[in-house]
Amino acid sequence: MQTEHIAPEAQIALSSLLAEQRDPSTPLAQSSGHIFTWGEFRLDVASLSSQILEIGCGRWLLFTEDTYLFTVGLFAIWHADSIAVLPHNLGQQTLKELNHDLKGVVTDCKLKLVNVPVLHPKAAVKHSLNPAWRVLSQNRTMLEIFTSGSTGDRKAIKKTIANLESEVEEQEKVWGDKLGKLIVFSTVSHQHIYGLLFKVLWPLYAGRVFQNETIFSPNELVKKMKTYKRACLVSGPAHLKRMPELIDLSEMKSRCSIIFSSGGPLSTETSRVFTESAGLTPYEILGSTETGGIAWRQQSSGIEVDVWKAFRKVELALEPPESFLKVRSPFFNEVENDGWFVTGDIAEMAKGKTFLLKGRGDRVVKIEEKRLSLAEMEQRLESHSIVDTAKIFLREDPPFTNRRPPLAAVVVLKKSVKINLQQMKIQKIIADLKLYLAASFDKILLPRSWKFVDRLPEDAQGKTRLADLRALLTKQKDDSK
Repeated sequence: MQTEHIAPEAQIALSSLLAEQRDPSTPLAQSSGHIFTWGEFRLDVASLSSQILEIGCGRWLLFTEDTYLFTVGLFAIWHADSIAVLPHNLGQQTLKELNHDLKGVVTDCKLKLVNVPVLHPKAAVKHSLNPAWRVLSQNRTMLEIFTSGSTGDRKAIKKTIANLESEVEEQEKVWGDKLGKLIVFSTVSHQHIYGLLFKVLWPLYAGRVFQNETIFSPNELVKKMKTYKRACLVSGPAHLKRMPELIDLSEMKSRCSIIFSSGGPLSTETSRVFTESAGLTPYEILGSTETGGIAWRQQSSGIEVDVWKAFRKVELALEPPESFLKVRSPFFNEVENDGWFVTGDIAEMAKGKTFLLKGRGDRVVKIEEKRLSLAEMEQRLESHSIVDTAKIFLREDPPFTNRRPPLAAVVVLKKSVKINLQQMKIQKIIADLKLYLAASFDKILLPRSWKFVDRLPEDAQGKTRLADLRALLTKQKDDSK
């Protein structure tokens, strides 16, 4: 049986989302066996917001597994004149780092903290609530969200409602007509900026319904999509890369209308497979927690395969002498540099507001006075017939313990090779891969430590953090010893 939800035509700014009226019976989110309506959402927000106000305004930690409850918590905190602090997890180290100046925690997880109130988004009294909804302040800091920490320590980034509103309005301008009335599915967490924008805030603004659960299983994803006439998928490179091995992509053709990917570069091969098998070429979003969205692209067989197109509200420039891409937009607040934020991406400007990426500047290292692009070496290694994925990195930050920088490689071999791995000598594989790299790089630049794994470590956003790669070599003996 197919289910179809008719979304409201009118878009409503995030600051006015509860102050303006949508029909209370209008669907907001879909969960297994339940439809959350706008009327239920208003009641839940009013109830939780009143509890937050009783405890006190300030910084409130928000972490949930459930996306609808996250949405309730977010707007309840905002309507209680408070700041929502979004951690990536509720681990002990995370809580230790963030447990300062907190008024409380909103979560659907079991959690007990000393001297810090913990509220469940739904466990609230609902009687005698008839709030006069107001328009939220657009220029106050209302959100603290953290960088992924993929290249270093995580840091808090502050956002205003105006930042978020401007970005979802831009997304609707670019893709609104293509999406129309459909349901939004996601494999990414709402605790990260990409999931927050594409899975939660954009659907709320545009009046689309989102699927409550974050669905990681490709089989379950396709099964649920089949119950709707039209769907959208918000995902990332790691999930999209694995999908062709696990499902028949042609099954997505009749239901999925558009795919978004962010969190890292999508391989040309993955993009090609989706185009040929599902009739869908994913839209890749370039951005960061600091900047929000910067640009987008669709890979194809055309000559502009690598060209990124900046969002309309984003200004671009290059920072000399390395040609780092720098951006300025209403999606973030940069008080220094006349509003410009310098990214770690080296770029080359093309026609109009388009550009090509030439690699990460922070992934260029110097070894024995020779410059090495780690990304370039990874691409070369991944072009070998037995290699599926590779990561090249320094085992430690400078100053180095030994004279030569400790370059390391973590490699995922292709399935056909893994089957015969027991019959092959690891040292022989390493020697072959070094010989392959030596055709393109000076021998002194080759990795000295090698580790072979079944899959790369990933966080909730599908990103591989440097600290986790280093941990693979410190926890276990590497394969090159």
